[in-house]
Amino acid sequence: MMKIGKWMCGLACLLCGQAAMAGRVPMKLWYDEPAKVWMTSALPVGNGEIGAMFFGGVDREQLQFNDKTLWSGSTTKRGSYQNMGDLFFDFGTVGAYEDYRRELSLDDAVGSVSYTQGGVRYVREYFASRPDSVIVVRLSTPGSKGRLDFTLRMQDGRQGATLVEGRRMAVKGTLDLLSYEAQAELLADGGTVEPVPGGLKVSGADAVTVLLTGATNFDLASPSYTHGDAQAVHGRVEARLDKAARKSYKALKAAHLADYRPLFARVELDLGAEMPDYATDELVRGHKDHPYLDMLYFQYGRYLMLGSSRGGQLPSNLQGLWNNVNNPAWECDYHSNINVQMNYWPAEVTNLSECYEPFIKYVSIEAMKEGGSWQQVARKENCRGWAVHTQNNIFGYTDWLINRPANAWYCTHLWQHYAYTLDKDYLRTTAYPVMKATCEYWFDRLKENAEGRLVAPNEWSPEHGPWEDGVAYAQQLIYALFEETLAAAEVLQIEDGFVAELEGKFAKLDNGLHIGSWGQIKEWTVQEDRKGDHQRHLSHLMALYPCDQISWLKDPKYAEAAKVALDSRGDGATGWSRAWKVSCWARLWDGERAYRLLKQAQNLTDVTIVSMDDNAGGVYENLFCAHPSFQIDGNFGATAGIAEMLLQNTPRGVYLLPALPSAWADGHFKGLKAKGGFTFDVAWKDGKIVETRVHSAAGGECRLYLPGQKPLRVKKARGGKVDFGQDADGTVSFRTKAGKSYCICWN
Repeated sequence: MMKIGKWMCGLACLLCGQAAMAGRVPMKLWYDEPAKVWMTSALPVGNGEIGAMFFGGVDREQLQFNDKTLWSGSTTKRGSYQNMGDLFFDFGTVGAYEDYRRELSLDDAVGSVSYTQGGVRYVREYFASRPDSVIVVRLSTPGSKGRLDFTLRMQDGRQGATLVEGRRMAVKGTLDLLSYEAQAELLADGGTVEPVPGGLKVSGADAVTVLLTGATNFDLASPSYTHGDAQAVHGRVEARLDKAARKSYKALKAAHLADYRPLFARVELDLGAEMPDYATDELVRGHKDHPYLDMLYFQYGRYLMLGSSRGGQLPSNLQGLWNNVNNPAWECDYHSNINVQMNYWPAEVTNLSECYEPFIKYVSIEAMKEGGSWQQVARKENCRGWAVHTQNNIFGYTDWLINRPANAWYCTHLWQHYAYTLDKDYLRTTAYPVMKATCEYWFDRLKENAEGRLVAPNEWSPEHGPWEDGVAYAQQLIYALFEETLAAAEVLQIEDGFVAELEGKFAKLDNGLHIGSWGQIKEWTVQEDRKGDHQRHLSHLMALYPCDQISWLKDPKYAEAAKVALDSRGDGATGWSRAWKVSCWARLWDGERAYRLLKQAQNLTDVTIVSMDDNAGGVYENLFCAHPSFQIDGNFGATAGIAEMLLQNTPRGVYLLPALPSAWADGHFKGLKAKGGFTFDVAWKDGKIVETRVHSAAGGECRLYLPGQKPLRVKKARGGKVDFGQDADGTVSFRTKAGKSYCICWN
């Protein structure tokens, strides 16, 4: 019997290791008609720095495009994120068409449109290539020759002139501070191409490739936020296009797929559902409980992160990088009281650590920029370090209500990146200096209250209530900052005057965890919390999520008080707020409540104006999150929330399936990450784990919290027994070696 058990364990390890290569359910959004509204139905492609939205029209196609650095405004003027422009493909066709399909493959980051008209099959493909820094559109008529006829026009987002030379078009201009330029080149297989006013006319082509790219002279590290002039921008854009134009479409696509697929394929979520045979809008409208929607929505957040936050100098903004107007809601800015932070909640756990780089660069450069705007905010308060207000543009300009604890919140992200990667060089050179400077800001600002505890004076619970000393939002974030900075100093073996002062102040710091008159985590110190207050922010529950001071495994009375406070907030709100609640209820191990909120977050809506009405929010048919209007943080927050339901870091180890709802009784995931450099593949049946594989990137002890399930053995992936221990509380631990994988056997 023992031999059979060992054989089954080995087979399980083999199957778990092969899961990524076989039987993956395709992740696709698809529709049987063209998009009508940019915000609700057009589909996005992006390479992390430039992106586009395609509509899929039959008589006319629109490709609206963006560069993430294209902003009006300056260091003294807020400005707003701008639409770079549009490409219009005028086909001039009139008449019926059939077999129409518009889709976006998340697996390949390739969009497509296909239909038959007049006996000809028309096919288009769209992708944003990171290796070649271009957006690519391919038009073809498989099985037919010489049937492509259309006019291509380029339009500047500010209605500037379009320049046409040869087979290229360009728009360019200047804003308050920046110069910008975009170019498109048309490459035809067969047929003729001739210039027309404002565009190019194609006649009788077999296939056409259109290449599009753009850039500005923005430079985050420069004191002026610019580098080079308009001519330099022109040279950079032209060089990009020259290089891409020398490649065939096949080579461009192959490079794109080779770059993108390995990143996206790191994580798989299978909830036992196949891709349905009805369109995505119908999936959301009439089949919201279908598990495929949860799989798709989870992966869509990862797709959008890869599309809006790979490389470059800026994090994803309120709409990632997709924006079709010059006066977007909230300027499409960097809101510091939840929104830009939520954009990065799924980065580490869903195995896209590289996508953190733009946010980390943005924070570390701005915070440490000598005499920069963020440091000036601190100096006005006679403090060292740095601070920000709530609304921020890309030029260091910050306004509308100071949000001092945001500096601590940003630093929790810097620490998280280390906690998952264990990259000491990064911690030493990038994260720790910013964390130290942030602590110094609070050294200068904190004061003692009547009980001798250190509190932050005159703080706010964002967008809610009075300004008071020692509000929970500030205290919980400062607590996390001090605790994590001390942990960083220990890792780096730093023992100096700063660390000694930090230890002393941390010992006196109020942690922001106080239980009120009706059993809740208190939001304010003086003002009484109102039971049934449905305000969308959960600022007094920072210690529950995204921080981790509140846990059933640390002190159940605070977890219970957080539950009372969260229950009082209710299940209403829109967009990012519901996504936040998914993670909070998951952190409290209530999978049914988290799932219910996820379903509410997936309510189909078509409201595109700014609204705080609970009934107005949800998702659009293109699965963009509707706050409304469109705010991408809700997409990222939902992805993080689903991950939180499946895997959590706890004081006793990694907890697998901590908040699994009954709707997900069977399934598996691959590639979710935990702190310490561990990656997990887990399969379950009837809510119980049946297979587990752990990959250790850095070595060290792997600790799991597995209440109610006891593994029979731990084995190396290629065979060989591994000693492990299991405590009465469900904690399992075993030693690992860097780069090795291990199977935990349950039968």
